[in-house]
Amino acid sequence: MTRIRKEQEKVVNKIVQVLKQRLIFLISFLSVCVTILIFRVGESWWLFWMVKYRSRIIGILLLALVVVIISAPLIIESSKRPRNFPGPGKNPYIDP
Repeated sequence: MTRIRKEQEKVVNKIVQVLKQRLIFLISFLSVCVTILIFRVGESWWLFWMVKYRSRIIGILLLALVVVIISAPLIIESSKRPRNFPGPGKNPYIDP
């Protein structure tokens, strides 16, 4: 029994590590995009609508960045310990 549990823990830890790497990539990508827009790097190559709505795009990206950073621990914890359901179509409080 303990061997099966250890193997399950290894699988869960692997899933958590992959999720952390993806979250780090997403946070880094959003940070780079915001930094490029704030400091106007390569503005001559931007599309017209990007120049026109630059402050709104920065606001949306910053909001997404804050939401991802705040929700990252919840996402990791929910993937680490998923909720176990009683089974397909069975409600333990209603069904006998």
